[in-house]
Amino acid sequence: MLDTLYDAVSEVCASVRDVAGVGIACAGQIRPDDGVVVQAPNLGWRDVPLAARVGARLQVPVVLENDVRAAAWGEFAFGAGRGAHSLLAVFVGTGVGSGAVLGGRLWRGAGNVAGEVGHTQVVVDGLLCRCGQRGCLEQYVSGNGFQRRLDAAITSGVTTRLADVTGGDATRLTAPMVWTAAAAGDDFAREIVRDAERYLALGIANYVTVVNPERLVFGGGVVESVPALLDAAVPALLARTTVLARASIAVERAKLGEWSGVVGAAALARPAST
Repeated sequence: MLDTLYDAVSEVCASVRDVAGVGIACAGQIRPDDGVVVQAPNLGWRDVPLAARVGARLQVPVVLENDVRAAAWGEFAFGAGRGAHSLLAVFVGTGVGSGAVLGGRLWRGAGNVAGEVGHTQVVVDGLLCRCGQRGCLEQYVSGNGFQRRLDAAITSGVTTRLADVTGGDATRLTAPMVWTAAAAGDDFAREIVRDAERYLALGIANYVTVVNPERLVFGGGVVESVPALLDAAVPALLARTTVLARASIAVERAKLGEWSGVVGAAALARPAST
């Protein structure tokens, strides 16, 4: 993976004069002070000094940040949050992640794990999450969560057309399949849709109430492929927050798409004088 990264960045650098630095957005728990990936479950990485390795190879300064926080910064600096002073960016895709910018600064928290809204608990003793807790938002509003619920349903003999359209392989399930089946009257799919709309609204309303941002930005594969999710969840979440928080917020869809993390990482690596 690192060889592929070196080749890709070197190719870009070859076409640019005087490269000031390289920004990397990486999924997982990041220690930005020394650029170490402490843990990245999806990559199978633990305690990888990524910034140091890339910097030594490319001979340029390297800034490393969590992918979702980098994406939040990208939207703040160049996307749907441009011109705002504070922003919450929530990305609903394979999982649920978020990042925040408060007072024009990226909010990292004491351990650089601020904004893990996907692992806030919205159902007491609810579905088991891969993080080890129960009732996490991510289990009810994400591609992985949908697949895990279908897998459990197939195993327990629940009748649903989603088993047919996926050939009994829950890993083939997509969010549009769920919404299409729900619209066709499939009871199991309707339950997933109701939960997704309800708990997304609940979880993000709490987030908005606590932080009171100027902009709330939604992105990610599920949001982009199923517009109906936000159509239902946004009015509900605004109704659940406080009057002044509701009056002072603008809700937007992410404008940079899959490039938000790339743009954000580059912006974080850019020296302040440039």
